[in-house]
Amino acid sequence: MDALYQKQILALAKTARASVQLESWTHSATVTNPTCGDKVEIYLTINSDQIITKLSTSVRGCALCEAGAGLLPECVIGAPIDQVGALRNNIANWISSEDAALPSNTPDTLETFMPVRPIRNRHKCVLLSFDAATKAVTDVTA
Repeated sequence: MDALYQKQILALAKTARASVQLESWTHSATVTNPTCGDKVEIYLTINSDQIITKLSTSVRGCALCEAGAGLLPECVIGAPIDQVGALRNNIANWISSEDAALPSNTPDTLETFMPVRPIRNRHKCVLLSFDAATKAVTDVTA
């Protein structure tokens, strides 16, 4: 993997490891990847306008899983909850495609994952935090 991208992935992973669990939150979810054992717990604060205002994650997994969790705040803080699932799907479609154009409403930081695109069995690692966020905002019991 390109050294520049590797450095950026590790920086995003470090960001995720620095996440401090919210003392109060309105929605949460836990998602695992049974293939490799990665696990992401997510805690969200959603205001009365259905906007995500705060987020924390706890990740037990590989650097790519942690890096995905490090990217998540850039993508969803300030976003309406009804856009989280579409955002996750847009990123999943991008990471699986050969099109270099980033999906709309995603930060340029997403380019960090360009070298992961040909490694299909690692896509789930990158997306696991986005899966957790989607689950947190759609679960009735959240």
